[in-house]
Amino acid sequence: MRGEFDKKTVADNLHTHVEHLSGRIGDRHLWKEHSLDEAAEYIESTLTTNRYTVQRQTYACYGKNVSNLIAKKSGDGDGVVVIGAHYDTVPGSPGADDNASAVAGMLEIARLSREIPHKKNLVFAAFVNEEPPCFGSPNMGSMVYAKSLRQSSVPLEVMICLEMIGYFRKDELQQYPFPGMELFYPKTADFLAVVGNFNSIRYVSSLKRGIKRNAAINVRSLVAPEQVAGINRSDHFAFWHHGFRAVMVTDTAFFRNKNYHQETDTVDTLNFKAMTEVVKGMYYALQLL
Repeated sequence: MRGEFDKKTVADNLHTHVEHLSGRIGDRHLWKEHSLDEAAEYIESTLTTNRYTVQRQTYACYGKNVSNLIAKKSGDGDGVVVIGAHYDTVPGSPGADDNASAVAGMLEIARLSREIPHKKNLVFAAFVNEEPPCFGSPNMGSMVYAKSLRQSSVPLEVMICLEMIGYFRKDELQQYPFPGMELFYPKTADFLAVVGNFNSIRYVSSLKRGIKRNAAINVRSLVAPEQVAGINRSDHFAFWHHGFRAVMVTDTAFFRNKNYHQETDTVDTLNFKAMTEVVKGMYYALQLL
């Protein structure tokens, strides 16, 4: 493993990013276009500060121009790994966990990875329009991007979707998509989940192993059919739809966080110590892919 990891710096940066996106900007969506633009500008500026060249994939949606933000880092081989998170919210929610936490994590992983050699070519992507009414439609930002990769025959090995990575509690809050899972998984809401379909099982295993070896956080995994409730509820679904392997790294979202899609999804509800461990685990796990 290469590269130093300063936990205090990472935690401070994560807080700064989440506070800016969810606190200063607030809810960001098609019906609040200036906030969506402001969020995109903040993400682009942060990546540019860390010496990435950012490409905007701009397209029209409901009469408005919206953009995915794409930053690339060359590796030693031909394979491509996308690390992505959506930056929009539902109306009325500041979206600290959903999904400023994941955007902040993606930005920190990008910063830390900038000067570290990797076997794969890394792509850091901030997606627009993950939330309704665009989810699952051609207007979904990740759907637009995944389609473009397929049309260009990009040798994508896996897409890693960061979806809500900030809500961790010792309380027995955890719920599951179907009865009986609590017999095999924790009742406490303090673990990170790595989730994938059967086509992505290799990367579910390797990510789980890499995170567990390098971060002080409980990691659980689930490989299941795409039809299982909640398993497809983020940007990895777009990549599955276009025939790519993809996994989701998450705090389990609405199966745990009562603030999901609410005005109470604020920065003060997040666990930045745990978030820092998620970033640490992901940072080192990427070096193993």
